[in-house]
Amino acid sequence: MPLVRRLFDRRGGREERGRKSLPPLTGTRTAADVTVTPERALQVAAVYSCIRLLAETGSMLPVGVFQRQGNRRTPFEEHPAAPLLTHQANPHLPAGEFWAQVLGWKLLRGNGGVYIERSNGGTPVGLWPVAWTSVEPRRVPATGEPVWKITLDDDEWAPIREKDGLVRDENFLHFRSFGIGGAEGLSPIGMARQAVGTGYAATAYIGSFFARDASPGGVVSVPGALKDAQYERLTRQWLDLHEGLDNSHRLAVLEAGAKWEKTTLSPADAQFLEVYKLTRTEIAGIFGVPPHMIGDVDKATSWGSGIEQQSLGYVIYSLLPWLTRLERTAAKLFGDPNVYLKFNPDALLRGDITQRFTAYAQARQWGWMSVNEIRAKEDEPPIEGGDDYLQPLNMVPAGSAAPAEQRSLPGRQTRAEDSVETPAPEDLPSWVTRHYEAIASFFAEQGEQVLAALGVRPDATTEELIDLAADNETLTAILYGLASGLAAEVGTATAASLGGAFVLEETTAALAASAAATAANVNATTVAQLRSTINLAQAPHEVRESVRNMFDGMTESRARVLAQARVSTTTNFAAHEGAKHAGARTKTWRVWDANPRPTHARADGQTVDIRGEFTIGSRSGRWPHDHRLGADEIAGCTCRLQFNL
Repeated sequence: MPLVRRLFDRRGGREERGRKSLPPLTGTRTAADVTVTPERALQVAAVYSCIRLLAETGSMLPVGVFQRQGNRRTPFEEHPAAPLLTHQANPHLPAGEFWAQVLGWKLLRGNGGVYIERSNGGTPVGLWPVAWTSVEPRRVPATGEPVWKITLDDDEWAPIREKDGLVRDENFLHFRSFGIGGAEGLSPIGMARQAVGTGYAATAYIGSFFARDASPGGVVSVPGALKDAQYERLTRQWLDLHEGLDNSHRLAVLEAGAKWEKTTLSPADAQFLEVYKLTRTEIAGIFGVPPHMIGDVDKATSWGSGIEQQSLGYVIYSLLPWLTRLERTAAKLFGDPNVYLKFNPDALLRGDITQRFTAYAQARQWGWMSVNEIRAKEDEPPIEGGDDYLQPLNMVPAGSAAPAEQRSLPGRQTRAEDSVETPAPEDLPSWVTRHYEAIASFFAEQGEQVLAALGVRPDATTEELIDLAADNETLTAILYGLASGLAAEVGTATAASLGGAFVLEETTAALAASAAATAANVNATTVAQLRSTINLAQAPHEVRESVRNMFDGMTESRARVLAQARVSTTTNFAAHEGAKHAGARTKTWRVWDANPRPTHARADGQTVDIRGEFTIGSRSGRWPHDHRLGADEIAGCTCRLQFNL
């Protein structure tokens, strides 16, 4: 710390501030006659163990940014602050180390400070931790608005732009621990000063006890008085043979009538060892850490008998309160109450293999997890057909239609017709138009983003021009919203034609998976097409013109083809599910094209069970435009299904 700054601090700035923090960390001596500072406190094994345990386990957890959308919680990785909190806080500090540092400061001093670096447009582009000893909270006298006076030490650096280091509250994150008023949180070390001081004194005493121990476990006595030379000779001989830990309990050679009497550890020394153990337990309690997790296993724990129960207790009662404070403070970066940060402690709560697999079996049986979701939790790759959800036969929401197997019971009232056909895309012109307009708008916006990026970096690669993950998520949301509306209309109409009812909720998982797969394929094709379009040998304006022509074509012809395909796929799927929900028993493949391809012509009239598959050439599928048939059998197909009761 610069000399001038120290002089100003002594005038009362930090001392006055310290007197309000109850108590301060200014080196006040304790009843054990030990001056407690943060650096000295970390030399106490129990303090270091608690802080290291909480900071490291907190920073190792997966962390993500999410958005609330009604009852849904979806990842929100496109927010500018998301990569700062989850991947790289600033160019020199990974997010994991960032959280460990912030947690360490909170645990040691009760407060942690982070400067928010922003772009000229106000977007956060970096998070820079600042030592709390370099921060002084202030308020604007006229408005009461908090400001932060930051004076960096010689070994600190942060890109602070504000004049005189007076940082506005919007550009500063104050992570504070428990407090009872005032701007600052209470320091656990400051509040535990007496226990920490006693622990430090006990550690120092025990070390010096072993260092100075000159006894082989007894006392030497001689008859009569010794002359000075004799005393010095006996003392020097005794120290040379027995002083220090390495010489303890060596053979003692006595002469001139000297006697050795065995002794034990003094009551005072024995009691000091108990004080040392008690201090470890008290320090663990101050940080909310179970003593057995810092090596104090002398007493039985009340945190459960198994590792899982002990880990659960540690996560809930020790770690989560600190993480929750981090999450709430970081929310200032988002500016939206529906966007939030979340630490995921599931990695610390994994049970043994029997318990995990039992829980997975229940989740799969009751329909709220798919096979691929379970495999993802075990870090296994997905399998084909693993995205389907199960539902117990008799478990349906109150007031809803019965399961499909119960909808065709004898005696049920049905319409006169005993069959119904899938509607064709030309029967749904409004839906084709809606799909085209939405997809064309997406392509147009995607093109504008690519052109804008080329204007900044004419030599950018395709991967740098298109954010594939973000575009996949955006297009998936668009296609899923359209598919849900279309499926509800077609499925309901088909089921009603057969005298039954359609339950849209039973199809949402499949609709979402189909939308995600289509979005991934579409954007992958766009990336490949863009890669072949861009010729870096051309002048920048020629590259931009080629890209503009490419996206213009996509918003016109490609969007129309994709709209037709999506309406056909969703219509066939929804009609099939509507018929199944209404209790249809079989389905028949019908050809409507005057000049069908041979494989489809051979399939005309083929009838299978409602849950069965048609054989189309060398492939099998459940309905026209089923992805299982392959692209060659889907392209240009106008076939329909007839559903039979």
